[in-house]
Amino acid sequence: MRSTLLLSLPLILSACGPNLPQDARQVGWIVQHDDDSAASENGRFLLHQDGSMEVGQGPNADVWSTIESNGNYRLTVDVTHLDSGLHPHGAGILFGGRDRGQPTEHYSYFLVRGDRSFLVKMRRGDATEVLANWTEHDAGAAEDAKGVTHNRLSVEVTASDTKFAVNGVEVHRLPRQGCPADGAIGYRLVHDLRVRFGPIQVERLP
Repeated sequence: MRSTLLLSLPLILSACGPNLPQDARQVGWIVQHDDDSAASENGRFLLHQDGSMEVGQGPNADVWSTIESNGNYRLTVDVTHLDSGLHPHGAGILFGGRDRGQPTEHYSYFLVRGDRSFLVKMRRGDATEVLANWTEHDAGAAEDAKGVTHNRLSVEVTASDTKFAVNGVEVHRLPRQGCPADGAIGYRLVHDLRVRFGPIQVERLP
């Protein structure tokens, strides 16, 4: 049997009440920057009543929820680039997060840009490994004249594979053992990007 969880909703109902938008860090979301000396202004990470999160421009950031996803599952999230600055920047899903903030930290991420390209990477400690370099794909939506674009990303984890899809079209596949998948989930975005993330839908698979 499959079950679906709308990730942001429980946090909103239990902690936010009607006082939205609200700083996501005040209701359990954890923000990490690639550069430990970087900082984000208050109000950069705003949760809205519908469970979406709007993130303003600033340094590279990982935005972790309090939820973990293990076993076989599918993550789906809508990513709307509202302003990509001077050139396209990536935003998308974090998954498989373990040992956050420790030398043994590791996680994977799947990003999309407004030029219809996607990226899959893995972090282990201070090192990152490209699992699928920026690749343009027809499944992706391109930015309009105002720099706005909308894409739906999904990551499906099975016993053997991890599959990556943009707008319902599979764009890449990796062996599960080569891509950390069990652990915390959240959002990632690159510097100088303003983006709105929909709530992460977590669907448990057999």
